[in-house]
Amino acid sequence: MSISRRQFLLSTVGAVGGFILPSFYTRALEFLDQFGEPLLEAPKLVVDELIICTERDGELNLGDPWEQVPDMSWREMLTRYQPEGLDNLEAHWDLTESQLDDEAPWDWVVDFWCRADSPNARAYRLLNNLDLGPNFTEPDAIGGLVFTDGPCPGNDYLGVAVEDEISASLLQQRLNDLNTGIKLVYG
Repeated sequence: MSISRRQFLLSTVGAVGGFILPSFYTRALEFLDQFGEPLLEAPKLVVDELIICTERDGELNLGDPWEQVPDMSWREMLTRYQPEGLDNLEAHWDLTESQLDDEAPWDWVVDFWCRADSPNARAYRLLNNLDLGPNFTEPDAIGGLVFTDGPCPGNDYLGVAVEDEISASLLQQRLNDLNTGIKLVYG
């Protein structure tokens, strides 16, 4: 269970270590003021898109934010999420071999899928592994991303969100600086 925040720092020496050039920050603020939307400069070569879901408070999604939990058999679910459970079905799952191709209950599948394969979990894993900026709050920090890993007991939500429009601009710029090929879009 953790919630962490990453922010961007301004620097005059270059965009390394999560730093953003003041000239870009000023340009992003002016763009936001003039057009009422973030400055999202797409990378030269787009290899993936992250969708900013405004209906979910800026949640980032790698894939369709409204993707539904798939139906799975016990075999599919265990093979994908709990392969060690196939070794001893009766002890771990109270199943027999003949039940493996039966449909697994939705409430079992949803717990595993939401944590591992949902669009918000995929975005979390992608961004959590990138050098986006410091994981602390500084007086000179700007913008912010909120990484959430189980916000409270009994809740296994895994996701990341941009705090505001300027944070979306700064994230896109940082992704470009890292040459990720990731484009941010609103959806």
